[in-house]
Amino acid sequence: MGAEEISDKELGDLDIEISGKAESGHRMLKIPDEKVLRYIEVIKMKMTPGFWNEIVGEREIIFIFKFKDGKIKEYKLSPANEQEISDLCESFNDEPPRKAANVYKYISENKFITILCLNTTRV
Repeated sequence: MGAEEISDKELGDLDIEISGKAESGHRMLKIPDEKVLRYIEVIKMKMTPGFWNEIVGEREIIFIFKFKDGKIKEYKLSPANEQEISDLCESFNDEPPRKAANVYKYISENKFITILCLNTTRV
């Protein structure tokens, strides 16, 4: 959803592993650290307007929003911008805004991200 213009082959060419697909059809990806910047370029260029993508790394979580007019906003999740990111997620999903941000909770409820984080070892 929102990434139909990005083929599985294109992801493979970037050494990005498709670990599976969610019930919603979203691809679950494992992106090598050295390919994250290139992946972000591809997302910004090819993501469907009106969608967002989050990239959960070992040290940071990046949100990329592509508005319906094609404008792009990129954030590194922090306590300072969590409410703004939460508001954008809800707006993009046509949900009413909440008074309290819930981005970390939203991410922690994603089973793929939770499993990936639990299986990541730090060197």
